[in-house]
Amino acid sequence: MSKSILIVVLACMIGTAHAHSTQPAMISKIAYTETVDCGSVSLIDIFRRARLWVSQSAPDNKTLVDDKETGDLVTQGHITITIPRSENNAGGVYKFAYVLSVECANRKYRASLANVEFQDGSGRAVALEAFSQKNENKAAAAELETKLKALLADLQANVKDYKPF
Repeated sequence: MSKSILIVVLACMIGTAHAHSTQPAMISKIAYTETVDCGSVSLIDIFRRARLWVSQSAPDNKTLVDDKETGDLVTQGHITITIPRSENNAGGVYKFAYVLSVECANRKYRASLANVEFQDGSGRAVALEAFSQKNENKAAAAELETKLKALLADLQANVKDYKPF
């Protein structure tokens, strides 16, 4: 019994040490969040609308959590941004990964876009903060911000303002 407790304590200590070692890169992992009151809509309907929106707007997203009882929906997706070449910018194609979390409760939902990272050509993830600091990436970062806000607005239009047939 005491060996089991010791193993659990050691596992927790190792997990805590690992979490502390990655903390600087996690300073601002949540990029955008909004809470929307859906009036008299039930939790199951809010959840169903959110899941339907994800399946229609981003069918390639990977579903990480899909729990209708708790009202939690988490997906992982990508946004590709193309910046044209100009006098001030070399242009290029930029691919970003993100995690969308939708939590439904009390006739509301909270949508959060987190873990937004630039995917470089070799597949490495670069934190959004580091990516945005470079002058040559300012246009892509601004376009990404516009697309992320549009993503949340589209979610709201299809969940809160859902038009039944």
